[in-house]
Amino acid sequence: MIIIFYDGGRGLKIGIDNWSKGIILKLVMKKSLIKKIVENAKIRLDIDAKEKFQIINELVKSLKINKDKEEMLINAVIQREKIGSTGIGNGIAIPHTRSLVIKELMVAIGRPTKPIDFKALDKKKVNLVFLLVAPPYAYKREYLILLGKIAETFNEISADEKLFSVKDEKEFKDELSKLFGV
Repeated sequence: MIIIFYDGGRGLKIGIDNWSKGIILKLVMKKSLIKKIVENAKIRLDIDAKEKFQIINELVKSLKINKDKEEMLINAVIQREKIGSTGIGNGIAIPHTRSLVIKELMVAIGRPTKPIDFKALDKKKVNLVFLLVAPPYAYKREYLILLGKIAETFNEISADEKLFSVKDEKEFKDELSKLFGV
């Protein structure tokens, strides 16, 4: 816990316990982790998909995993999507799941040629899809950190015209890294 208190006539004092020191260290580590995740993400620009399950299918296939595992992962993501829409608003969706078929966080980002209805909370169609899949017991919490970062910056992401117009994977990753502040 971080405690800020007034110490008589000497001014403000800040006390910090070991748990809070750990949180601060994690925040510093978070930037390098997000940078690594963006660098390793599979990017698919201009996906010709007409509905959300089609783009999920394409993004899972871009992860290049064993065909049997691929089908299981597609089904897991679709089942998660059926529970509730992962369209968070402003043209962004984050379909995600945890699955035993993978050993580490895998990310695929896709941009459909035409906006797709994900039944988002704000009723807007989706222009950018972040697919996140993680093992059930990921100790690094990369999955939650990335979900949080996307949610934290989704207004900036949806307003960034360059992100929606670049044709090159490297340019896309560079622009996304800039938006994430890494």
